[in-house]
Amino acid sequence: MRVGGFLAYEMMLNNTNLSEKLGQCNTPKEAIAFLQNNPLVESILREKAVRMYISWIGHPDLGINISDDKWDKCLFEMPVDGHVGKIFSRTGLVSEIIHEGRKESGSRWNVIVASKMRPSIQEVTNKNSGDCIMVDHGAFQIGINCCPDNLEGIACDSCPRVDFCQIKPKIGCKGYCVLRDYCKRNLTWRAY
Repeated sequence: MRVGGFLAYEMMLNNTNLSEKLGQCNTPKEAIAFLQNNPLVESILREKAVRMYISWIGHPDLGINISDDKWDKCLFEMPVDGHVGKIFSRTGLVSEIIHEGRKESGSRWNVIVASKMRPSIQEVTNKNSGDCIMVDHGAFQIGINCCPDNLEGIACDSCPRVDFCQIKPKIGCKGYCVLRDYCKRNLTWRAY
């Protein structure tokens, strides 16, 4: 559906490529606004999807670079999904954790709402890095591959992904979650 939204928008531009139009924007934020001003795109795509798309096609280190190096890395906005929010929450990098509800309200009470935490995650990232897109990609990889929602007893030997783990050899994994020594809220916060 997301790809369909961008393709439909491409067809509406009358002999102009979407990438050319976006490349004419001065900043990634301007490109996001350009996309969100289209009612079709706005009805199909959430802000996160638009941010992801702009980072994929505009970030100078991710291959396509439609801005022809006009967009500085520090100007991008993080997409932030549940896994990224989970990493920032578990490590205590953000002070306020926004989640779905109170402990008594059911099984999803501890699922974080990353979209509402995005501004505070972006703020923390901007203070510590000039490239929030690479921080987002890295936190996502850790969140989905190394930091499962249930850390109880997790170790590489018992991990169902151990045979095809792409991260373990790159970081010299010691057989347990790479965040174990840094987690402040270990098992509490989960992604959805």
